[in-house]
Amino acid sequence: MRKLITIIVGLVMITGVNASEVTFKFGSPSFSGVGKSSHYLTIENIEKTRKDAIKAAEKAAADKVIADAKNTAVAKFKANLESRFYTALAKQITTNIFGADGLQQDTGTFTSPLGGEVVTWTTPADTGNVVVTVTETDGTVTTFTMPKED
Repeated sequence: MRKLITIIVGLVMITGVNASEVTFKFGSPSFSGVGKSSHYLTIENIEKTRKDAIKAAEKAAADKVIADAKNTAVAKFKANLESRFYTALAKQITTNIFGADGLQQDTGTFTSPLGGEVVTWTTPADTGNVVVTVTETDGTVTTFTMPKED
């Protein structure tokens, strides 16, 4: 058995050793310059994706806070009350314009105590129409023209 081991060791020592020169190369494109532009582009894309994800998460959280605030019982009650208020106001203006003789008002103005919008109505002579103008607090003006009589 010792002879066999000695023979194997001898054969291993006799065979030639094949080797190449040891050289060093940087693996990172930042140092080697190989593929540098695509490497930088990849890094930029990763950073942008992370920033966009953070912004989207912040916006979603802010939208959730606003939605939660609108879904409270008090907010729903306020919205319902404002809706009924504007319905009653529209009915009152309609009654003033188209009401029975003696109760009609050919012109009038109403300023909303809630938002500050101004509603003005007039019945220009010889047109047979009613012109209702709504001026919002930001300066936006909306005009409605309707026939007064059929």
